Order: sequence, then C-alpha cells, then structure tokens
Amino acid sequence: MKHGKQELIDFESLRPAFAVTGGLMLSQVVEMTGLGGSTIQNWIKRGWIMSPVDKKYSERQVARILIIDMLRRSMQLENILKLMECVNGDVEDQSDDIIKDGDLYIYIYNIVKRIEPLEQFTINRLDSVIDEEIKDYHGTGEGYTGHVSDAAKRLHDALRVILLTYISSELRKRAEAELARM
Repeated sequence: MKHGKQELIDFESLRPAFAVTGGLMLSQVVEMTGLGGSTIQNWIKRGWIMSPVDKKYSERQVARILIIDMLRRSMQLENILKLMECVNGDVEDQSDDIIKDGDLYIYIYNIVKRIEPLEQFTINRLDSVIDEEIKDYHGTGEGYTGHVSDAAKRLHDALRVILLTYISSELRKRAEAELARM
C-alpha cells in the first residue's frame, strides 16, 4: 500500500511465474500481499481457500487471497464468502465455478484502472465499464455446468458488488485522512 491507497497487483504479470514454478510459496504470498502467514493459514483452515499443494499456492488460491484481502477492508468476512459462493460456489468444487478466480481478479484490476479517478465515479459509469470488460465472457468457467446467461448476469452483479466495496474502502480512507487533518 502506498500513500494510503490500496494498491492492486497486476495479476496478469504473475501468470508466467505460476506457469514456471507451479505456484508460489507462503513466504512469497505474504511478501506480495502484506498479510501474515497465520491469516492465510486461518483462511485455509476455515475453508475459504483451498489448501496448498506441495506447499505451493496456485494461481486460483493467490487470486482468492487477493480478492478476500481487498474486500475485507469494507465488508464482513461472512458477506465476502457469500459473494464468492455466488461466483464460484464451493471452494473445493470447480464444477460450479462461473469463472477462474485469477480471471475474476484480472477483471477487477482492469475495471479499477478504468474507473479511476474515483472523483468521476458514477454507478452508470461502473456498470458500463463492467459490461465493456466482460463483453467477451461466455459463462465458461472451469467445468461450469450452469446456464451461460445466468453466469454472465451473476458475474456482472458480483463485479458490481466487489467494485462498490473497493470504492467504499477507498472513500473511507479518504474520509479518515480528512478527519486526521482537522
């Protein structure tokens, strides 16, 4: 985090590392996110993230960690889990996923970059940017067996909630900074 603003990670730039190494070690995830190893391990114990394989965190696991971390600043963990279940159901079952967690995070990252600066934010603009970003999405998550039209709507709605939560977190930080200057 720099200057009090939550810095999102360019997940697309991490994909080659996953391909070469087969995953990241806990120490690398901790360094990248700033989270404590015990926090990540607690999330795994609670079933919010799949357990690492051979002590390596996959693209899917790291993306989910990043999403949960981003949302927890302004949303209760129970609601984050409910939201993630709307998108990808059971964390252990990929057949109910409408999108890979890594691809979901990339959508989030791209949309945040497009809606900044937040001073120009409107709900209509957010919806428009989400629609533009997901226009090529066809409801083809890993093993997804639901209806394609349902998947696209669920993805749009989930992205809207995720981004509204992100924006509220950023605005809250700005309000706290203003208060500190008083």
